[in-house]
Amino acid sequence: MLGTSLAHAATLNFNGGNVAGCTINGAQYTCASLALGSTDVIVIGSAYAVTVNSSLAMSYNQGLTMSGNAALTIKGNLDIKDIKPSNLNVTGGNLTAEGGTFLMGAQEQTITANISATTIKMGSNNVTVTGKISAKGPVEIASGSVINGPISGTVVTILPASTRIQGDITATTSLTIGSGSQVTGNLKSPTIDLKASGLLVTGDVEASNSLSIASGNGIKGNVDAGEVTLDSSNAYITGNAKVDHITLGWQGRVQQTITCKAYTPSNPCSCVTNNSGWAFNEPMGPKCGPSTPSGLHHFQIDHPLTALTCQVPTVKVTACADASCSAVYKGSPSPSVTVSPGGVPTQIDTSGVNANVAVRQTTVGIATLSLVSTPATTGALVCKSGGNTSNCQISFLSSGFQVSGIPRYAEEAGELEISALQTSSGNRDVCVPMFGGQKKDLTLSCAYSNPDKGTLPARIFDSATNSYVALAANDQSSCAGSSTKVTVTFGANGVAKPNMLYADAGALILTAAYNPKSGSDSGLDMSGSGTVIVAPAKFLFTRLAPTQRAGLPAATLTPGATITLSAVNALGAVTKNFGNESGVAVQKVVLNRILLAPLYTGVANPEVGGDLDFVKKGGVITAPPLVWPEVGKINFTAALQNGYLGSSLTSPGASDPVLFYPHHFVTELVIKQVDLPGGAKTEFPFPCSAPLACSGNRAVYSRQPFDLTIRAQNSGGVDTKNFDARNDDINKTQVTLLPYDAATGKNSYPPTAPSGSTLTDGAKAPAAVTGVPVTSFSNGVATRPIAYSFPAAYAVPKETKALASPTGLLLRATYAYPAAGNVSSAPADGQEAQLTVLTGRLMVPHDYGSERYPVRLAVQTQYWDGKTWVTSLLDSISAFDNTLVVFANCKKTLVCKDFAFPAGTTITYTVDKGVLPLNKRLTLAAPGAGKTGSVDVSVPGIAYLPSTVGTVVFGVFKSGPVIYLREMY
Repeated sequence: MLGTSLAHAATLNFNGGNVAGCTINGAQYTCASLALGSTDVIVIGSAYAVTVNSSLAMSYNQGLTMSGNAALTIKGNLDIKDIKPSNLNVTGGNLTAEGGTFLMGAQEQTITANISATTIKMGSNNVTVTGKISAKGPVEIASGSVINGPISGTVVTILPASTRIQGDITATTSLTIGSGSQVTGNLKSPTIDLKASGLLVTGDVEASNSLSIASGNGIKGNVDAGEVTLDSSNAYITGNAKVDHITLGWQGRVQQTITCKAYTPSNPCSCVTNNSGWAFNEPMGPKCGPSTPSGLHHFQIDHPLTALTCQVPTVKVTACADASCSAVYKGSPSPSVTVSPGGVPTQIDTSGVNANVAVRQTTVGIATLSLVSTPATTGALVCKSGGNTSNCQISFLSSGFQVSGIPRYAEEAGELEISALQTSSGNRDVCVPMFGGQKKDLTLSCAYSNPDKGTLPARIFDSATNSYVALAANDQSSCAGSSTKVTVTFGANGVAKPNMLYADAGALILTAAYNPKSGSDSGLDMSGSGTVIVAPAKFLFTRLAPTQRAGLPAATLTPGATITLSAVNALGAVTKNFGNESGVAVQKVVLNRILLAPLYTGVANPEVGGDLDFVKKGGVITAPPLVWPEVGKINFTAALQNGYLGSSLTSPGASDPVLFYPHHFVTELVIKQVDLPGGAKTEFPFPCSAPLACSGNRAVYSRQPFDLTIRAQNSGGVDTKNFDARNDDINKTQVTLLPYDAATGKNSYPPTAPSGSTLTDGAKAPAAVTGVPVTSFSNGVATRPIAYSFPAAYAVPKETKALASPTGLLLRATYAYPAAGNVSSAPADGQEAQLTVLTGRLMVPHDYGSERYPVRLAVQTQYWDGKTWVTSLLDSISAFDNTLVVFANCKKTLVCKDFAFPAGTTITYTVDKGVLPLNKRLTLAAPGAGKTGSVDVSVPGIAYLPSTVGTVVFGVFKSGPVIYLREMY
């Protein structure tokens, strides 16, 4: 509880010493309560725990310091939200509100600690928490927060926008995540609602009742849920979805397989309502099937056909989860395998694959591979060589070739290494080189490993002809069992390194053979094979238009064309075999982006999510909508998520640069809460009430300042954070601001009669306002004070121009984005603030009375309705103090200075429904006996409420004959 402030700051140091009002037992302090002065600081040492048996609320100038394993447990509410950030130094430990509410974040606070409570509220400002957040009840996280740790509670709400969470989120009742948030972690709750837009979850999602994914949001992971809805448009799930039912809105995608929990093989998509615009089993449309098995089914060995007795060759062992080995077993326990001949027990890790399992045979002959494992499998062992099912046999030779080549991109020349080796005559475990420094005519051939078919051959550089020769009938035919004589030169180490080219993609088997029938090598019969991986050189996008509005799909440079993505070689030709890979080697291509501009600390760079399905597409696909929800210039990119066929090659490709600019603006009034005497509240700008009807149901007086917010937004209605003062591409420009007639949306600076209204900054010496500079924008939002001024105001003497009637206006923001296009707040895309502007005045009434008694004036705020002055019933805000009151033109025996308020006195007068209340009226002191006459009273100095002049008469005094007393009022 908060106690009486002390004269000087004190530190309550819980670090082993005594603390007043608390007991200590070892490292545990127990306090009935903590009475803190207004600047007191709590310090808890790393090894100490403090329990307070009552609630604790800390104020702005108080402080809390904790580190290490320090613990603060409050039995009740723990409220640290108001502590100024520099006084909150929590770098470790635990904060607990046992049975109560934990509150932080009225300031932009940062802590490192685990937090637990019945209810947790992370305030209204950005917070940064590193640690576990756990509640027995609801959890609310403020917008713009950064949470590094898991979150759990009954009802978990992440407010919009742009929160960043690294950790799993578990809610036992419901989970709501606001727009623009980024979550890296798994989500689990019966009901999950991912609000529009720009929200990305990287992790798996489990929602037993329902999952709603609003437009533009994505889940990069798998989904297991009941009722799933992907709203229109562009919501997506990159993984598999196992559901009771799923509705796909416009351009909604599940990029992998949808499995209906009530699965029927004859109608696998029975649980899918498809409104995506893509048909079932189209490249972008839904694909349905049974769920992926997860148990250990069998093992697969990939092995060479030949090996040398002088070496310890290795084979690749894959733990398969299904009969086709299209899924890998990655479960627990990880299996251990021994492959014969000559193998030793070898662990298969959680990847499900071990590419370096040893076998050994030291005698020439054919060996048949076998495998034993722990645990055992029900499925039979499968062997493959070069991608084709084999009989599990390896031919061990005393001499032969080793063929290899580093992975390379299609149609980029790379060496093919051919090593000639034989068993040493003195040691059977040692291989020695052959053919050092010699040229040999080898017979080379190619075959397809993965994919197991193809249409183009490998081409090898022949040193005899000084040109590339195809290992086929010609450059455009398939390998198809053909072989070609190629002259190669072996180095001193027995290795030949001719260059190789391949115009397509895949894993190729290259075989070298040497079996001369004459000469010194007659009788040799050598061969050997190896696999070379060739990936597409890049992914090529259709040419894109250079600009687009944020949140809309990029357009093609040629209007009406389709955006495609092609896997191509270094010469730009399509690698048609890409996407035909089989088994666990199916290649996943991911869409992403590279931010080109703006580049500054804190720039927003949201991910572009989505996997691209190239399976059986001939190397070319129709691209999904290329959408970016921010402002700036990017390249869309496509690359392999993992290296091609186990290599490190990712084949990155980038689109033309696209400059995204705001889709629209929103202008909105800043509605302020105003405290009234007695504890009541009202709002400003004024809410309208009868008899006055207002545009936007709000009103202000002419020349009265109010705050206007302008938001630059994407098509989903989310602020574009890069429309910011730090963006050097735009920070020398301004957003134009113009008032228009609210009824028609036309006629700037209404009314047309009287004409001449202006928009100003609302200062005492007003300056014209034509717009808002981009330097005023932060994270897509700018707020500035403005005032709308009619050409004439109430005045004595009366101005020549007519007074304006109540005028409804809207405030329109427009902007010409450099090198892009025009942006506006106008409908139908944008939204515009509306309000009514009134010609106002402060009416000081005439009055009279005895010189022996004070006179109380019921000063009013009024507006001109076009015919007469009307009391401003909507106004309970306008106020003035006694320093603005002017007494003048005193007549007869009255002296104006006698009405002056005592020096140092300040009295504030506030109207209530347009009139000073009966007990708080402007009071003129009684002049006293014998002092009679009149005094003029006015309250000048309020620009938007010019004052009338009221005449107050004390005693019997008038310039002409008195006809009846009421005349003097």
